[in-house]
Amino acid sequence: MGKKRVQGFRDLYRNESGAIVNTDIAGYLSYKKKKDSAKLKQNQIESLGEQLEDAKQEIEELKSLVKQMINKNL
Repeated sequence: MGKKRVQGFRDLYRNESGAIVNTDIAGYLSYKKKKDSAKLKQNQIESLGEQLEDAKQEIEELKSLVKQMINKNL
């Protein structure tokens, strides 16, 4: 039987089991690139969030040390 083209679509075919198969390689590669880019951006956002939390903790430690130094000198 083989593949039969789906009417009205250049890259869609119906296989022997009746499933529709997309043969648009360029579209697939574009999708993968966008998905990878979105994942990279999300990882960067998460990393920046972690760095921000670390910076907040360090600032709190510095504030505490400054307060201790001020109280010692009083």
